[in-house]
Amino acid sequence: MPCVKGFQELLQDEERVGWNTGAYHKTLDDRHLLLLCRKYTQDLNRIDPKILASVVPAEFHLQGGLSPPNEVSEEEEEEQGLEDSPANQLAEEAHLYAQFTCTHKIRDFVKEQNSGIPNPFPMIEMIKGALVFSDLSGFSKLCESYVEKFAGTGTNGQSKAAEKLNLVVNSVFALQIALVDEHHGDVVNFAGDAMFVLFEAEDLATAAQRAAACALAMLRETQKRLKDLEARGVDALETQQFIHIGIGSGDIRCMTFGGEFDKAEFVVAGPALTEAKDCGELAQCGEAIISQSVLDLCRVCKPVTAQVSAKLVASVDGLASDTFFVLSALEEPPFLPTQLLRADTYKALRECDNSNGLVEESMRRFVPHSISACIDSGQSPKEAEECRRVTIMFIRLLDIECEPFDYSLAESPVTVQKCILEIYGLLHRYEGTVSRFQIDDKGTVLKIVFGFPLMAHEDDPVRAVHCAIEIRKNLKALTPSIQSCVGIATGTTICGLVGNETRLEYTAVGSAVILAARLMQNANCCILVDEDTLKASSGSAVFEKICSIKVKGRSTKVKVFRPVETERRITKKLAPVRDSNNILGRDIEMSKARLALEQFVDDWIVQGGKGACHAISIHGPPGMGKATVLGRLLGLVMDIRRIKIQVCKASVEAVENKTPYHPWKKILAKILGVEISNKVTPFQHRASVNALNNLLGADTVEHPALNDVLPTAFPQQSGIATDAKQRREKLIEMVTAILNKVVEKDPLIIVMHSTQWCDNSSLALMRHVMANCTGLMFVLTSRTPVSQTHFEEALQTTIMELEPLQETESIELVRQTLGTVEMDRAIEEVVMDRTQGVPLYCVEFARAVKESPKGALSELPDTITGAVLLRIDRLLPAPKLVLKIVAVAGKDVRASLIADVVPAQFADQDDLQAELEYLVSLDILIRDRTGYCIKHEMVQEVVTGFLTFAQKRFLHGRIAAYLASDSASEVSHATLAHHFELAAKGMSEAEIDVPQCKRAIWFLKLAAEDSMKVGDNDDVEKYLARCEALMVMLPVSSDPFDLETALTLTDGNEALLREVLGTFITNSQESIRKVVLALQAAALQWQSDSAGSSPMMSADNSRRGSRCQTPLSTDTDSSSFGEGGLVMRVQEWNARTIEDRKLKGWRETVRFEARSIASAASTLGAVQVSEKAIAIENGCLDGLPADGLGKEVTALAKELHILLTFVKNDFGAHYREVVEDASAPGEPSSSGVAGAQEVGARKGATAEEASWGAL
Repeated sequence: MPCVKGFQELLQDEERVGWNTGAYHKTLDDRHLLLLCRKYTQDLNRIDPKILASVVPAEFHLQGGLSPPNEVSEEEEEEQGLEDSPANQLAEEAHLYAQFTCTHKIRDFVKEQNSGIPNPFPMIEMIKGALVFSDLSGFSKLCESYVEKFAGTGTNGQSKAAEKLNLVVNSVFALQIALVDEHHGDVVNFAGDAMFVLFEAEDLATAAQRAAACALAMLRETQKRLKDLEARGVDALETQQFIHIGIGSGDIRCMTFGGEFDKAEFVVAGPALTEAKDCGELAQCGEAIISQSVLDLCRVCKPVTAQVSAKLVASVDGLASDTFFVLSALEEPPFLPTQLLRADTYKALRECDNSNGLVEESMRRFVPHSISACIDSGQSPKEAEECRRVTIMFIRLLDIECEPFDYSLAESPVTVQKCILEIYGLLHRYEGTVSRFQIDDKGTVLKIVFGFPLMAHEDDPVRAVHCAIEIRKNLKALTPSIQSCVGIATGTTICGLVGNETRLEYTAVGSAVILAARLMQNANCCILVDEDTLKASSGSAVFEKICSIKVKGRSTKVKVFRPVETERRITKKLAPVRDSNNILGRDIEMSKARLALEQFVDDWIVQGGKGACHAISIHGPPGMGKATVLGRLLGLVMDIRRIKIQVCKASVEAVENKTPYHPWKKILAKILGVEISNKVTPFQHRASVNALNNLLGADTVEHPALNDVLPTAFPQQSGIATDAKQRREKLIEMVTAILNKVVEKDPLIIVMHSTQWCDNSSLALMRHVMANCTGLMFVLTSRTPVSQTHFEEALQTTIMELEPLQETESIELVRQTLGTVEMDRAIEEVVMDRTQGVPLYCVEFARAVKESPKGALSELPDTITGAVLLRIDRLLPAPKLVLKIVAVAGKDVRASLIADVVPAQFADQDDLQAELEYLVSLDILIRDRTGYCIKHEMVQEVVTGFLTFAQKRFLHGRIAAYLASDSASEVSHATLAHHFELAAKGMSEAEIDVPQCKRAIWFLKLAAEDSMKVGDNDDVEKYLARCEALMVMLPVSSDPFDLETALTLTDGNEALLREVLGTFITNSQESIRKVVLALQAAALQWQSDSAGSSPMMSADNSRRGSRCQTPLSTDTDSSSFGEGGLVMRVQEWNARTIEDRKLKGWRETVRFEARSIASAASTLGAVQVSEKAIAIENGCLDGLPADGLGKEVTALAKELHILLTFVKNDFGAHYREVVEDASAPGEPSSSGVAGAQEVGARKGATAEEASWGAL
């Protein structure tokens, strides 16, 4: 396609090189090239359509490679609602940025835009108002308890602890923000587990009253929320969490600093803040303390207070006053406007003329780059939420006397502005992010994060230390009167959003954040770092150890180190890279391989194909180039011309490491020339049988054991051994016969890559094949040395252990990867230090140099994780999201799966396909048999490490649901069990997902059966042990149906199960309707018989009272199952007076329909429904009167309704379409059985009457 090839002329120089020599040209066919080019053109058109028209060659459009965007008429544009207009896009982006900005600043931006006069920096504004300081007590202790709890859970322990901590903080903050908005307040700053809330009003008294009312509501509701979290197991560590609040009022100084490097900070200070902080210091758990000024302003609300004891006030140093009060209640609540403050502000923002985008640009300054990148690319800010190992730095700025700045002095804001700009300049260089800026009685404090998404580097600890050194040095040079205290800590945190949609902040939460703040508090005008930062930075700076210190919230002392600021020693460290193209430095290994191949061929020729088995083992740590050596070895096989050699390859996948004979299925299918799949089709069976007949002839045996390794479906026949051992022995005999027949004509080489993931059955079969087959060679690769027992039967075994490259070879590999003859001397000097001769490290090191904007050494990675991290972190949010899904899904990931997991993000299939091809062009993804996978498993490990536990659990659940319901997907039971199990497990047993757990149990049992068929008892025991562990986690439940039992009906196909359940519910409704009609007919027959009865019978009837008059009533009484529902009260009669022939018909109808419901419910595992239906059947057989049967039918209808609600709410959103016609309108979305029972109790028969219209 010349139009596609011509697109390379539009690429930049470095892209053009990649097009001609790299992945563009080698891996993309015309269709995928076209999709990739279309993606580039769409991006270019979004920037400016004129650019596209001026630079894209005319033949591009004429040949149909890329069509220009269709022109839309004004009428059509108006009909479309101008959804894609620049004005609407700006308005949407401005709204997203506003969520991260306080209300006070948004109003400033609107005023600035309307007036046309830009605001200066620093911007100082004096207002009168009230401030609320809310702090969560015991936060540090809670954090430490989580760290201790998850310390033994592996490498993800820190991330789980951080995620648990973030859950508590987010839950409390979301509730408090909602209450603040209701009381017309404005969250101006977050401070870890605390927040500062500003209240402005027409007068100071109104502001103070609203602040007091808000504080009481926050205390009340937050305590309820925390107790609810503890009851749900979120905080089950006996750590009581309550907030304490301080309230101050008076003058407030609103200050905005920065303005350069596209960053700015807003902060409040003044007497009101001092009062609020003093009150917060005095407040105990669950208390709200107010000052004398606040009390005076709130008199009209009749506050209930108690004065704080003089002893307590005296115990706290530095208080500005000695009179404080505990606020308990307001007898008269203050007036609150109906229009919420935030909604009113958003309205003003929408009405503002933002056609030039200045308001959006102003708000962008207050948002981290990780968030602005997501918004700019059209992704949700939630996509920036990741688990990252970051370095946290806290800086406190003080005056010459090590006291906080006095902001009442005119020169203080100017001095702070200079300091902020100096810090911004250094952070711009070292690529750190200001996450928080606050002013209190302790000083001016900045929280800086090194390692946020899109800003991460492997040497972030080194950057933080050197940045701190330079900050202190430059601030002293700027103003000698400025002192600074710095604390630095490194650890795993959750980088994500806190708050709710009304007010958000993007920050890092974790134990490292708290530790860095404590180190800053203990630093006496110096820099203190923790042990993790020291380990990551040693060799980059000189440190001196000081005595271990006790910090608040930790039970043990913390080792603390101080960098020597006068000395600086920089030594570049390990940098990880990946090698996939070169064979540099492997001449010895290739000589061994060439010799082994020649000996194998000679032996086969001399022995006439009857020689013993040969083997080559290639092993080495990750990144040593095993796949590269293997590829070159296969090239040597193709170079042998004197004889034809057959090669069958299989790459063992980690997720299939427990699937019996997984690699052998691929090898034998290749030998026979048939396709393999999870579900054997008749065509595959016939093709396999024909291939076996052609190969073995009369020796072909159609044994069911072949079903374990071939796409066949031989039935179990009488007389054939069913014992697992005999079955395995028969399988080995037949596989050996197949292979021996193949090598009679030509020698055969069997290649197994990544044998560290092989299942036990495959390894056992390999040993038997080596002992019993002739004329073949095994080539195996593994991360660890393969046990010699695997080769004891082979005639000759060649062991190739891959060693690191020499220094000259490493430098040459870097040079080749860069595509240059000469390389900068500074880069050559650090190659060996950073790569340690690992080929993968060398290649990634070179790519990092090439992709670095200016090739700066400071941007190069130090470890393999850092090298991969640096490449992935620079991806835009959309391709990074695709990469995360592929990393969790594993192999053969199709675009349809990704679209199903996140449908809102990729509505356009072409855009999704273009993102996939873009990742292929970057050499991160490769195309496998039916989809895509990550090229190197190390990249997969790094990417999955980004994900939080909740994100991974969500993705596993969505992927498992897709694979289970997609009949075209070819996945094993072990793979489905893997995804469902990880989707089911929470961070504690209390967080188990019951439906997902049942699915996992079902597929684990199937996987165990697969292993049992081949006699692999070790795998069977492992599967059953996992199954038992999940069953222990399941709570004692009264679920209306057993999902595991129901799945057996459809062989695990959830799509079919949904259809079956829908049919069952529909048929049950019809059966209930027939039962009711039969009972009504019986009642009418009784009335007719009573009318023509003898006087004696009439008198007997009259003695029974008025109940005889209405045999079937709809009045509500104790026999009903809900208010307003149908009440079945069939009049009692004397059955002996009516002939049996008149009763037989309706009883048979009721019994038959009840039997039908019971049978179907039993099959589905709906025990309660089945028992109720059986009770009706037995009642018919026992001659139960009609009124008794009516009560049983009512109970059955209730159980069916509970089942319907359970299925609709717990079984999945996809099922709702199936039961839409049967569901009750306006039903609540309560989940689970409890929710269904709550529906029955609250709505009663109204829901039943709507759901079961026949009643």
